[in-house]
Amino acid sequence: MRRYFVVASTLMVMLVLSTSSAHAWGIKGHTMIGEAAMASLPAELPPFVRSEPAKQEIIYLQVEEDRLKVDEDHEAAWAREWTTDHYLDIGDDGLIGGVASITALPETRDDFDKLLYSAPHPVDPYTVGLLPYAILEGYEQVRSDFALWRFAVAQESHATTNERQPAAAVVSEREKLTIHDIGVFSHFVGDGSQPLHVSVHYNGWGPYPNPEGFTESKSTHADFETVFVGRYLTTTDISPKVGQPQVLSAVPLAEIERYLQTTQAQVRPFYELEKAGAFKLSDTTSVEHQRAVEFTARRLAAASQMLDSLILTAWRTSADVKLGE
Repeated sequence: MRRYFVVASTLMVMLVLSTSSAHAWGIKGHTMIGEAAMASLPAELPPFVRSEPAKQEIIYLQVEEDRLKVDEDHEAAWAREWTTDHYLDIGDDGLIGGVASITALPETRDDFDKLLYSAPHPVDPYTVGLLPYAILEGYEQVRSDFALWRFAVAQESHATTNERQPAAAVVSEREKLTIHDIGVFSHFVGDGSQPLHVSVHYNGWGPYPNPEGFTESKSTHADFETVFVGRYLTTTDISPKVGQPQVLSAVPLAEIERYLQTTQAQVRPFYELEKAGAFKLSDTTSVEHQRAVEFTARRLAAASQMLDSLILTAWRTSADVKLGE
């Protein structure tokens, strides 16, 4: 029975990967974000991060959080928590659930939950998403990974002859774990650059005032991030638009807020492009189509730059982490 379960699970995963789904940017989009980010990694990062095998592992893991969503309609509590880390429903007024401001988020996931639940009209945080905290917590994990690697390297440098081999094994293990955690958290950074993942208008304009007559199609989300991106975007469209990584705050919640704000500001431009037919698949020579490609490439590049900035900041600030405190 166990062998049957493994085979059946594998077949189900393969089925999910072979069909389009409403995962942010789709497999191709997330892969391109990873490729563009790895191509512009800062030179000051330790060599084990910048090695080609490490880069390929991070690129592969960019998609892992979507690969694992085999049964995203499942009602179990773990499924709710898993899927809600991928988005944040920001209203046109900049509020989440009518309560929390995207310009002043609570410091932690728990504080965010308490704020929403304690509102005059309580809001279930699982209905509005938890993306900023998935990004922040992933960054903090990578910062800790770098700190533990620094410690392991220091231990190896002081090891006796008999201690050297096990100490080297610890360094190697820390490197593997760091690469894994960079790859996994990078997915949520990618989600944060997709306008439909940071808006109440996530799949058609929805039940809101719509004087401009924006689309109500329930295929809007997948048509953009999976079909359009899959057909018309390449890494060569994205890489030239990736800016230099920046060193952020040691706890970069404010920068994550601004990142998501910038993405949310592109929701209306997205719907304007969609209304103009820019994302239609039949006319690839139109000015509107070229505008749509440019728009999408800039969104993907924003994720790559933010990812590089968070990795760089995690590395620099890891030198100040006091282990065991």
